[in-house]
Amino acid sequence: MPRQAISLAKMIAKSYIRKNLTFYNKKYLSSGKLEALVYSKIAILELCGWIELSMDDMVRTCAKKNLKSAPYLKHVEKQIIWKTWGFDYEADFKDMIVRLVGLIVFEKIESKLTSSDLQKFKAALGTLKTIRNSEGHTYLKGLTRNIIAPSATMALHKDVEKGLLEFEKRLLRYKA
Repeated sequence: MPRQAISLAKMIAKSYIRKNLTFYNKKYLSSGKLEALVYSKIAILELCGWIELSMDDMVRTCAKKNLKSAPYLKHVEKQIIWKTWGFDYEADFKDMIVRLVGLIVFEKIESKLTSSDLQKFKAALGTLKTIRNSEGHTYLKGLTRNIIAPSATMALHKDVEKGLLEFEKRLLRYKA
């Protein structure tokens, strides 16, 4: 496939995460307390993994579209994607894109988003990061714990997905 023919739809795969979150929510609603906690935790961890992979894919696709040299593509993989382990807006997402296309281009892309969409995107990422960091370093040792329900995770997913799709659309329009 020619570099310029990269499909926008292939970057961020939405159907699998939606299907998975819907499944966890259904299981949550029909479960006992411990199982409900497990489905809540899985939904959060699953969504966070999807976010990280989606961000990586966005950077990778933009690099493949604009870079011609295999060593530079390898540099993007090893020095930008592999060295990013999270999905924090500033420290991870913005940093990867700035390292790829520069701060000037990032500012132009970011300025095209509505302030409402951008704020919802940042807030959802921040909320998920806090919850994921807590859940990723604990285990279910009691039934008095509170974890957001999969339905709340699904609501956060909507804001994240919208933000990612807006960035994706504008980043893929970028031509070096």
